[in-house]
Amino acid sequence: MNDCGAAGYNRLARHYAWIEKLRFGNTLQRARVSAIATLAKFHSSPHVLVLGDGDGRLLAAFLKHCPTAHVTSVDISEKMLAQQRGRIAALSSNDFENTRAEHSVTWIRSPIESFAFPTSKFDIVITAFFLDCFDEPQLRQLLPRIADALKPQASWYVVDFCEPENGLRRWWARFWLYIMHAFFRWLTGLRSRRIVDPRPSLHALGFKPQYEKTFHFEMIYSAVYQRQLESQRH
Repeated sequence: MNDCGAAGYNRLARHYAWIEKLRFGNTLQRARVSAIATLAKFHSSPHVLVLGDGDGRLLAAFLKHCPTAHVTSVDISEKMLAQQRGRIAALSSNDFENTRAEHSVTWIRSPIESFAFPTSKFDIVITAFFLDCFDEPQLRQLLPRIADALKPQASWYVVDFCEPENGLRRWWARFWLYIMHAFFRWLTGLRSRRIVDPRPSLHALGFKPQYEKTFHFEMIYSAVYQRQLESQRH
C-alpha cells in the first residue's frame, strides 16, 4: 500500500468502529478475541508481531491476557496507531496488573511492503482482518516474509473473512464481500478485488490449525496455527 492507502486509513480511523458495528454489531470483535486466552497460554512472555490491528481493540484484549508480552505493532496509519497508544495507555492506568503494558509495545508506522521483517524473532504473529487486503500475488510474497520472522514453533493467529463452501451462504457472503472490497478500494486504493484464502499457503509453510471457529454464517473465521517442526509433519 502507498501513501494513498495511508491517507485512506487515516480518514477511516475515527469512523471505523461505528461503521463496523453498524454492519456487523459486535461479531467482528468477538471473532478477534475468540482465541486470545488460548493463544496466550501457548507462550510465556512472548515476542508478538501484530500487523494491521487498526484501532487496537485486539491488542488491548491480548495484553489483558498476556501483560508480559513484548509487542511490535505495525500499521500503515499514524492515526490508527495513535488510537492504539491511547487504548494501551488507558489499559495501563485502569488495571494494576497491566501497569507495564504501555512499556511493552513498540509501534511502527510502515506499509507492510517496505517493513523490514527481522529473522526468527517472534513467538506469535497476529493478523486480524489484514490478509484480506492483499491479492494472490501479494500474498505469495508476503506470507513467506512473515513466516521467516517467526521462531521455529511459533503461532499464527488469523481472523478474517472467508467464503462459505456452498449454498446460499456462499452467494450472500460473496455479495457483501464485494461491497466491502469496493468500499476499501475506493478509500485506500487496495488492489485486492476478492477474498484470497491464505489457509492453503499457511499449511504449505508448515502451519497447522490448533483452534478454528466460524462466525456470522461462516463468513468469518478465527484460527490459531502453530508451525510444526519438519520431523512432526510426517
